[in-house]
Amino acid sequence: MKKVTFDLHQLRAFITVIDTGSFSAAARQLNQTQSAVSQLILQLEKSLDSQLIDRRNRPVKATLLGHECYRFSMKILSECGEMQNWLHTIDSGKLPRLRLGLVDSVVAIAGLQILKYLQPKVDKVSQITGTAPELLAALQSGKLDVIVTMIHGDVPESLSLYPLITERFFAVTPIGWPEQTLEQLCKRHNYIAYANWTPTGAQTLNWLKWRNLKPNIQFELARADHILSMIASGQGWTLATPMFLANDFSLLSSLNCNPLPAPGLSRKMAILCREGELESFIPSFTTDIKQLVEATIDEYMAERWPWMYPR
Repeated sequence: MKKVTFDLHQLRAFITVIDTGSFSAAARQLNQTQSAVSQLILQLEKSLDSQLIDRRNRPVKATLLGHECYRFSMKILSECGEMQNWLHTIDSGKLPRLRLGLVDSVVAIAGLQILKYLQPKVDKVSQITGTAPELLAALQSGKLDVIVTMIHGDVPESLSLYPLITERFFAVTPIGWPEQTLEQLCKRHNYIAYANWTPTGAQTLNWLKWRNLKPNIQFELARADHILSMIASGQGWTLATPMFLANDFSLLSSLNCNPLPAPGLSRKMAILCREGELESFIPSFTTDIKQLVEATIDEYMAERWPWMYPR
């Protein structure tokens, strides 16, 4: 890397001269002598081997090269200021920024609680919702710092994984239906499927195929709350987990749930971040988010279906 021969003092002096239009005004603003400001500019021009200021007119103006130098100088000083603020924020015990991605079911069950939890711990939080593949792609591209998501397939080596919970699927039917085996449900009623391009859709449909179950699929929907609304109105049945039911707790009184025959089906939820980043923050974050999610599930479902979320 080529050695940098100028410093921030020179850049700040140059910007101030251009902004004020004179060396004397810049000197007053910087609380320096006019001679000192002139020397800083001359040193900068010598270091860059370029004339940056047209001194022939008043107010003084930047040359063509000076305009480019001004643009880069503003960016450099802005980045330095951001770095300083970032480090000071970290030193105070807070993260300066967190870009967080949550799958829909996590948002429904604990989205608000997670944001409240982060309020005293992070200076600026931005949160988006999406499918597991969308969030994974955003994390890998650097658009997100942390995601809470379903694990489906291999996790790239460039990412660190922190297990959150493992939750079991069960059969969900309208409250008025009699208890039935999976074979009977497949023969007698429509199955309301998750879109097959989603990890949950692929996982549940594959599980049914492996058990040689072939339900009639009349509806294939992308959102869990839409699926549960259809079931609550008597339109069919599906496979779901506690988090899916959490998309709309008001529907629970219209639904019935039964465990699947052994060995059953489950999905793993985890927190992912890029390897080597946020290592001092994520472990406690994982523990606390796990407690938030489990407490919410217990409150709404453990009493009615104690088998659903054993401790």
